[in-house]
Amino acid sequence: MLENLRRKSLTKTYNDPIRQVAFELGYAHYENHLSIDQYKQRFSKKKVTKSFPKLLTQISKDFSLVPFSLDDVKFNMITCQSGTFTMGHENRCDNRPRTETIDTPFLLGETELTQELYQAVMGTNPSHFQNNSQNPVENVSWVDAIKFCNELSRLQGLDECYTENPKSLDYGWDCDFSKNGYRLPTEKEWEYAAKAGTDNLYYAGTNKTKKLDEYAWFTNNSNESTHPVATKKPNKWGFYDMSGNVEEWCWDKYNPKNGADAWRVDRGGSWNSVNPSLCSFDRGYGRSPGLRHNALGFRVCRSIVS
Repeated sequence: MLENLRRKSLTKTYNDPIRQVAFELGYAHYENHLSIDQYKQRFSKKKVTKSFPKLLTQISKDFSLVPFSLDDVKFNMITCQSGTFTMGHENRCDNRPRTETIDTPFLLGETELTQELYQAVMGTNPSHFQNNSQNPVENVSWVDAIKFCNELSRLQGLDECYTENPKSLDYGWDCDFSKNGYRLPTEKEWEYAAKAGTDNLYYAGTNKTKKLDEYAWFTNNSNESTHPVATKKPNKWGFYDMSGNVEEWCWDKYNPKNGADAWRVDRGGSWNSVNPSLCSFDRGYGRSPGLRHNALGFRVCRSIVS
């Protein structure tokens, strides 16, 4: 299948870092309108190999799906190309509208991190809502999340992004964004992916609150619990649950001027959020890096580096 195509022949032909990062790990991109299972049904290995160069030219300029796995646990990430967008909104005093640029393309989790994957990597499941392994993991602190990222990087033979440094002003941790391992998204990367090329209020690509029920688990429909990821509709670039289900840790400090113990940004709202907290530009309340809560989770990110 696509994911078994040989690395050497591919990297000789395709030197674009956005494509090469998947090839070097033994994975390949898929057209965004087809699922992995649909590709396997449609193409034999011979046909896939023959048509692969043509498929590459059909990939959306906005995103492409990249499958990964750890043991028997599968998860997907989506390629976000570099670009410029309007970050923030006039209604948010701590996130005023301005033009921001994503210089380095990145991979971001298609969904919030599941309890299944967290258990596979860390050997434990700290979540409060454990009725389904596909629910997003919660009850994880910012520090828990970056330790998870390092461990997943190590298990997949990637360079760890985080280094513990007692003198660091980032709660005792430094992040090297030039590494190819897993990390938390920056606040700018998160909002870029949530807005998906639009300037609308909600990640659903709309300004209408009546559509939120189709895209998000929140106070109106959650029954006071998390739900399996990807059971609501995705946004234009294919990301699920960027509004609702669980709030998502980002790397950034809520107030960059504060010191090492500064609170961190959480984005997207959760199962117990009301409408304003579900907006793509909303920065949450800011959380202590050591806080664990049943409405706090995360999704993983990776820099695409050559």
